[in-house]
Amino acid sequence: MAELEKLLFAEATPASRHLFLLFLLCAALYFPYLGNLPFFDKGEPREALAVQDIVQRGEWLFPLKRATAIPSKPPLFHWSAALSEKITGNLNEATIRFPSAFYATLGVLLVYLLGRRLFGGPVAALSGAILATTLIYQNQALSARVDMTLGFFVSASLLLFYALYRDLLRHPLWYFALYGLVGLGTLAKGPLGLLLPALVMAVFLLLKRRWDLIAKFAFHPGVVLTLILVVGWYGLAITRGGEGFVNRQLLAENLNRFFGGSGHSHGVGYYLPYLLSLGLPWSLFLPFLLWDCFRRSSVPNDDRLFLKVWLAVMFIFFSLSAGKRPVYLLPLYPALALLTGLWIDDHNEAAGARRWLFRGLAMFAGLVGAILLAIVAGALWNHEPSWFFSPIAKLLKPKDRANLALIQNALNSLGAAFTVVLSVTMALWFCLGRNLWFGRLRMAAWIIVLNALPFMFISRGVLLPVIAADKSYREFMHEVNGRVGANDKLIIYGEFNSDPVLFYRGSFIDVDERPIAEVASKIVAGKGFVIMTEPSWKELQKLNTNLPAPLVHSTGKGPEGDAPLVLLQAAIL
Repeated sequence: MAELEKLLFAEATPASRHLFLLFLLCAALYFPYLGNLPFFDKGEPREALAVQDIVQRGEWLFPLKRATAIPSKPPLFHWSAALSEKITGNLNEATIRFPSAFYATLGVLLVYLLGRRLFGGPVAALSGAILATTLIYQNQALSARVDMTLGFFVSASLLLFYALYRDLLRHPLWYFALYGLVGLGTLAKGPLGLLLPALVMAVFLLLKRRWDLIAKFAFHPGVVLTLILVVGWYGLAITRGGEGFVNRQLLAENLNRFFGGSGHSHGVGYYLPYLLSLGLPWSLFLPFLLWDCFRRSSVPNDDRLFLKVWLAVMFIFFSLSAGKRPVYLLPLYPALALLTGLWIDDHNEAAGARRWLFRGLAMFAGLVGAILLAIVAGALWNHEPSWFFSPIAKLLKPKDRANLALIQNALNSLGAAFTVVLSVTMALWFCLGRNLWFGRLRMAAWIIVLNALPFMFISRGVLLPVIAADKSYREFMHEVNGRVGANDKLIIYGEFNSDPVLFYRGSFIDVDERPIAEVASKIVAGKGFVIMTEPSWKELQKLNTNLPAPLVHSTGKGPEGDAPLVLLQAAIL
């Protein structure tokens, strides 16, 4: 531990060493799991179809979903994923998720670089590690969604803005780089990429009463670069997509989402619990941090003020928006990570009443360690790593008991490896409790960072694949592709989320959404093939006794868990 403290906490530690360690941390947390899960939710297959359109049709400017549907987001993420495919030659879950992991890693390194110039190497290294191991950041780094792309470009533009404000970067080209980042951020998820950094910059400069800088940034020639990127792509997209594009991307996804909710309407206080849950494990310190940050005036300290403005402006903006989703908070976490790293450094030697609060957390950590010790001992005694689930299973409903059995089987398949990982986790929890008990917050924080590694192995490597297999259509479509040739007629019947079916098929499939009563008499045995949900097939069978039996049943039940699929050898007239 002494060597670790010397490596991480010495001011003289070279930046290259810290950067290398942070890169290794991100590499271990993100990249091994990029292809570990099939697509099983609604969002990832939707974005994957746009990437597939670029790869198959070469439509880089205006990629479409299903070759016809107007995309809901600008294409920067899709361009990045398609470029990943061009480099690797593969279009799969890993290459489509790769941009999110790549941008997440760059974001961590950028936080470190600015943090080192402002607060020193130890605080910067800890802040980068905090960001890398924050729950929402980890999840989005492994998601084929546009949110990490937006989060990176918003964060990069704000970090660069503050470096320019502090004269840490003086070459005139850095200003053009700033406006280029803002423009690219807009191509990640629309006007938010421009609005979020502009709001934070404006509020900060207003608080500092820097009217000269407001004019300088507002009327800098670099604004033209932003306009070229934004107006250029949106102008071309409007000429291609027309009124449908305007209604979809500009109105429904932005104005309607902010003022009307667009299907995600929630109250002003919606994000308060999510700020805690999405920020785990670091949100354990959040109440103390917020109390200390906002009870004192920080205007004389520009560095801390900027981070607080970043955090507060984004949180208030998203809270005022009618449309809310938890992932929208992602762009504020780089600022929160730096504030958390600073707060831990300020309170490394806890004293007084605060020390007893930390000792309460220490007792909780010790309790978790004791529970893990009992589980490890039981696994060694019973030679069954998942033995501790058996008492729980008796309390569950049959369906939940069956799902739990899948998880037990997955854990048991790991054998001794799971016991070893659990033993390491147990030791880390005991070490965490010890350091919290004595008020050594910095070392406790680094133990939390280390604990993220076995957590990701268990969650992403073992548990989530079981959940994904129960919902994904990937294995079903592999079997369909083996039976249905490229030239065979294949139709999707009914209304269900068929995006993953289309992606794993690799080509467009006609969809028939006519009512069951109308279609029942028109399905006949033939040379074609039909994919439909199992409930639809059962309902059709009641109306048409000649309906052919399914060739293939899916084990995956779809994103909502209620739509297992079947493949029929039939034609719809």
